Amino acid sequence: MTQELRIPADDLNLLKALQRHEVPFIIIGGHAVRFHSLAREVEELDVLVDSAGRDEALRTALIETLGYSPIITGVAYEEIHLKQNGLNIDILMWAQGVKFAKAYRAAHAVKAEGITLRVMSKEHLISNKRAVGREKDLSDVERLEAAASL
Repeated sequence: MTQELRIPADDLNLLKALQRHEVPFIIIGGHAVRFHSLAREVEELDVLVDSAGRDEALRTALIETLGYSPIITGVAYEEIHLKQNGLNIDILMWAQGVKFAKAYRAAHAVKAEGITLRVMSKEHLISNKRAVGREKDLSDVERLEAAASL
């Protein structure tokens, strides 16, 4: 396990805003794979949030960071893709193969730039990536399982 996270500064600012506004989240995707196994290229920061009952807090954190909110009130949303103003982050409201509450409890607490972030456990990450089933996700599963046997 590399035990480190290298989060770009603009993305980290959004994570800090989520924490300030008490929106629970877990780092998933490529950053989590890199945390649990060998080096891997990372396309963006994927964050799973528990937005249930926290829409206003999420909206406030986004406004604080972006100057506006990409969420339209009253419209169901599952993902927010932020690829501007230095951000390269996907905020997900759910993840295949895992339940947020269980994944949050099992997540690793990791320091990054003076704040504590939660990274999805290897077990939950493997479940999520298997459920997604894309070629790159299944490749990640192989790497994660191989790292577990070292």
